[in-house]
Amino acid sequence: MRKLKYLILAVGTLFVIASCDDNIPQSFNAEDSNASFSKTTASVNENATEPLEIPLVLAGIPGSGKVTVTLAVSTEGDTNPAIEGEDFTIDNKEITFEEGYGTQNIVIRPIDNNVFTGKKTFTLTIASSTPELKESVQNSVKISIADDEHPLSYLFGTYAMEGILISQGQASPNGYDVTIAAHDAGALNEIEVDFGYPEVVLASVGEEDGETVITFYKNQDVGEAQAGYIAHFVWTTVEDGKQYYSETDNVMATYDNGIITLNEDNGFGFLAYESGVPYAWFEYWMQGSVTFTKKSSMSAGRSTAISTTSRSRFISISSVK
Repeated sequence: MRKLKYLILAVGTLFVIASCDDNIPQSFNAEDSNASFSKTTASVNENATEPLEIPLVLAGIPGSGKVTVTLAVSTEGDTNPAIEGEDFTIDNKEITFEEGYGTQNIVIRPIDNNVFTGKKTFTLTIASSTPELKESVQNSVKISIADDEHPLSYLFGTYAMEGILISQGQASPNGYDVTIAAHDAGALNEIEVDFGYPEVVLASVGEEDGETVITFYKNQDVGEAQAGYIAHFVWTTVEDGKQYYSETDNVMATYDNGIITLNEDNGFGFLAYESGVPYAWFEYWMQGSVTFTKKSSMSAGRSTAISTTSRSRFISISSVK
């Protein structure tokens, strides 16, 4: 039996209210300059017609002088490593920031083949910099190359998600891009759906009565989306004006000709947990409203999805339903 939950909580926002001391102007010192990737993972189809571009950000002082960042490739610990020159090439492993700050894209070009080898991976790291910079926590990015001979390759790519987003108790059309790729460590009938949270949402693909059915697994922990708050992907529904969620129901959808449509009786949401307890919503999408329309066959993964580390999707709702 479906177990629906409706909880009334006194919730403000996940933003910490700044104290008076926070109004004191902060300075950025030259010794704090650092280079970092804007995300930790990315993926691309091996037959992509456009390269994968990964932003490298140099936080520095404008006009402080030229900075050169050198990148390196590693496959240590990869069970199915991607080989540079055989599976991919990198246009620019040495990046120069003439003004001492800014953002530049690392260009990675996958190499197609006609053999099913499965998803291959490698890690791109910041090896060195001139002058030497402060080391960044986010100094590497894991790259996956999806095999276009994969049986689910027709699903892989970038999709425009649209639907009714419930915010502040109000419903409004909204959406953003998500990406779909093969599940790196899963079965051949499993996919990864990247909504821009630290971890992807997993789903299985099957056939029922001639339809392609996608089952998004129930109650998935997708990582710490905001300091101290863990996001869970959960089933949702609105009944009689009240918002409910379920930790025991899968989110169901069908695929047809480049469009994924969630079933009429289920929406989905990203629920914020604090210390293991439901707290508030990052996102709440209404049932019967959500579609994913394919934009590109290039599975750009984390490189194009919206990052919750760069902006909060927190929705201030007076109660968790």
